[in-house]
Amino acid sequence: MLKVFSTRAGSRLERSRQWLAFTGADRVEIDDDREASLRGSDFGPVRLCQASLGRHRIAQSPRLDSETEEAALKFFFQEEGITRLRQHGREIEIRPGQWCALRKDMAYEFDAPGHSRQLTITLPCRLLPAPRPGFNWWGRPRSYLSGAVQVLHAGASAAVMTGATLSPPERELIGGHMVQLLELALRAGDSGSLPDMRERRRAAVLEFIERNLADPALGVTMIAQALGCSSRTLHKLFEGEANTLARIIWNRRLDRCRSELTDPAFAARSITDIAHFWGFSDSQHFSRAFKARFGRTPRECRALAVLH
Repeated sequence: MLKVFSTRAGSRLERSRQWLAFTGADRVEIDDDREASLRGSDFGPVRLCQASLGRHRIAQSPRLDSETEEAALKFFFQEEGITRLRQHGREIEIRPGQWCALRKDMAYEFDAPGHSRQLTITLPCRLLPAPRPGFNWWGRPRSYLSGAVQVLHAGASAAVMTGATLSPPERELIGGHMVQLLELALRAGDSGSLPDMRERRRAAVLEFIERNLADPALGVTMIAQALGCSSRTLHKLFEGEANTLARIIWNRRLDRCRSELTDPAFAARSITDIAHFWGFSDSQHFSRAFKARFGRTPRECRALAVLH
């Protein structure tokens, strides 16, 4: 079942109350004037959600899966902003391009100092084969910008957007694939091998891009200056890849535009305003590029999200 929710309130207190009533959290404090939204769907035993909030603090008591009464894991993929998560005496800070996990059968809380957007994947612990990583493993932020976990995030993000158009058997099948990708991501992250220097530099570049996508000056020159290397070095880091560095920036900006076009919290913003914010100054050029990437125009994409 698809669930779409957006606050509609004249005050921060009422916005917090609406979010608390919908999510069932123990404590919610939304501390700015931005509307908050959530979009999610179940894919078999796997629940995918995308949440967008302004400055906030949320606390949750221990919970078991509502249907199976089993312990569950919740994976957080930070897409925008910064979020601090606390559980079992530990604090984790995740930034755009990073992921981590928490146990839902243990109390936890999280807060964000400004606007943030997260994709979450929740599933029963039993779906992950033993031996599973320990608590210390879950509580470390890792990059999701390469490897199996990058495919996992991209697939989960697309599934959240299109879940309403799929049949229950199709959603069940996709949920199974999400679990398989998660297993691959966990095995890769637990292999004990350290990434080589080239991979670490690539990760640093990709993380810098995620943090600065809204900056109109973002490009090879800006990245090279910020990371203390030459433009030629940057291009060599991405030799042999399917996309150039410029294309990676272009695609990520289109991804952000699609996220906001389908987010109820941004319903009042025009397509042109969203495109301009993410660096597209020509509306017609943006519309053509958007359709080439997603198969629909920005207007069609927004209308489909409203319909479902």
